[in-house]
Order: sequence, then structure tokens, then C-alpha cells
Amino acid sequence: METKKNKDQFVIAYLPNLDKYQAILSSAISFAKMLNKGLILLHISDKAYTDISTEDAELKLQEINNSITEISFHSYCAIEGNSKEILNSIPHLLSGVLLVTSVDRNSKTMTADNPKILLNNLYTSRIAYFVLPNQEISSISFEKVILTIDNMRESKEKSLWASYFGRFAKSNLIVFYHTYKDQFYRHQLHFNIRFVVKMFDNFQLSYRLHLSQNSKTFVDYQAIDYAKQENINLIICQTTKNKDWTNKIFGLKELKTITNHQDIPVLFVNPREDLFILCE
Repeated sequence: METKKNKDQFVIAYLPNLDKYQAILSSAISFAKMLNKGLILLHISDKAYTDISTEDAELKLQEINNSITEISFHSYCAIEGNSKEILNSIPHLLSGVLLVTSVDRNSKTMTADNPKILLNNLYTSRIAYFVLPNQEISSISFEKVILTIDNMRESKEKSLWASYFGRFAKSNLIVFYHTYKDQFYRHQLHFNIRFVVKMFDNFQLSYRLHLSQNSKTFVDYQAIDYAKQENINLIICQTTKNKDWTNKIFGLKELKTITNHQDIPVLFVNPREDLFILCE
């Protein structure tokens, strides 16, 4: 394994379940190669979810790490502590630029890969996170990627992430959106789409706009069905910035997105106050 050198940023393969890791590992390696970053395997020994010690976790992580041959720099880390605090500190603690993990959508117990628990632990993180809805997924493709665009003003970083796929993986990008009856929402959507088009044209990326005629269904849900229909296995979404009473009653929309039964992986970008820029 080569010395660190310029590999000063990392894709983090977060392995909440050390018995089910292959899909996470495969996807994390693909991202590390695409972004030209190092890879760190991470397990958190959080007493709220597991009784596995950091010593036992390190032995398993070392075994997995030794099996990696596709990239030059890779390492591992087992940390004991509070999952949410650790995951929220990943950008600084491990210089993480992307976290790759999976959920067990059938989990009814307090485990780290329970969808509700995982989403809660990552919801305020500053790192983008790629979630596999099924550990049976053997590989992902960057050939075609969907970017959902809505009226949210904080869409800048999500659009930047989409550009990485076009620039570094030569992906064909589909900008998926629907319109609104409300004039203000339409106005905001217009600015966001104009920003995306300007950025993608500047980078000379391959993309197309797709307007859905369904203006009632949440755009991310529609994108999942469209991805399945068009054989696309990656969409880029953004989490809800402000929780309200509807979220408390019906839950977060993102929960349904990451547990989707179309088995479409999702890259989530959390809105960040320091990137609050109207996409003009």
C-alpha cells in the first residue's frame, strides 16, 4: 500500500454491519476511482446499536482492507462512540468527501443500518452520503445519472455533485423536474434550471432536461420509478431543510426514498447554510 502523498481526501465506506459489506465496498471503490480519492473503511462501535468492540471490528476491517486490489490507497478505522456525533465529524475527522453505506429496509430493531436510525444520524451531516437500499446490489454504473431539481433555493451543491459525474465519469445526466401551479415556486424552479444548464454547458457535459407531467407526486419518488424504467441506477437528491408538523406525522420523505423497492441507490446532499445561494 503506497504512502498517503496527495490522497488527502477520502471516500468513506461506512460498514454498520460487518457481516454485510460487499455492496458498500464495491460502490465505495467505484466512487474512489471516479473521484481519484483514497478509501477508508469505517465501523462505529456504538453501544446503542452493537456490542462489537473496536478490537474485534478492527480485525474484520483489516481482513476486508487486505482484500482490496482495485485502488492504491486504502485504510480502515474502528471508532467507539456516538454514531451521530462521529458521522457528523467525518469531513474533519477523516477528511471525508463522500460516505457510502446501505440500509436494511426490513430492520425493525435498533441497529445502525435501520433506515430511520441511519437517516437520523446522517441528517445534519455536512458530507454527501450515498445509500444503497439493498445489500444484494452487486455493482453500480455511472453511465446515466438522474439529478432531481425542484424549487429549493439550496440546490447549488447538489448540481455541483451532478457535474462531477459528467466531468469525471462522462455520465449522461438527466435533469428531472416537474412544474408548479404556484407562480413563486415556478420562478424559483426556473432559476435553478437556468443555473444547472449554465454550469453543465460550461463544463460541456452530456445532459438533457426531462419535464414530468405529474406535478402532484414528490419529484424524487417519480425519479426513482423513471430510473427503474430507463435502467438508470443512481439518482441525486437533496434532503428537506426545514422539518415541519407534516414530517412529524408522516415522517421524512427521504425515508421512503432510501428504502425504495425499485432498488435505486440515492446520493443525498444536505442543505448547508454556508452555501445558501440563489441559483441565478
